Amino acid sequence: MGMTERALKLTATIFLIWAFVSTALYLQQVLLPPQTERLVRVSMGIKYKNGTVEWHNSTVLRSGTTLLEATSKISRVNYTEYTGMGCFVDSINGVRNEPPYYWMWWYWDRSAGWTLGPVAADKYVLSDGEVVMWFYEDTSQYPPQKP
Repeated sequence: MGMTERALKLTATIFLIWAFVSTALYLQQVLLPPQTERLVRVSMGIKYKNGTVEWHNSTVLRSGTTLLEATSKISRVNYTEYTGMGCFVDSINGVRNEPPYYWMWWYWDRSAGWTLGPVAADKYVLSDGEVVMWFYEDTSQYPPQKP
């Protein structure tokens, strides 16, 4: 096999590889829509001891955002992480837990009304259209007050 024949085979091989890769990239762009980040909107309230409620309606978040992440987006949050259990919020906007008052979170259930959050805020993933509220409440009372 001469030098020219080898050069032709090499050129043909490179061309075929280029054509294959170009076609694959083109089909990927045409057949697979680009991955767009899904967004959710939530309404979040922060209710202080004096009864003042600070609402953040239609807060836009990326899908998969936890309540703790969302709260950190709208306010100053300090928390303590407990391995295996989750994060416990120590203060919101400078208002620290002072026994018997602690920051607790609630979500709006259309059939039951305000419902106490079932897990730590860093474990709760928000859904589109959800309404949640942080409530600085007297935890010595049982059952707990609803916001």
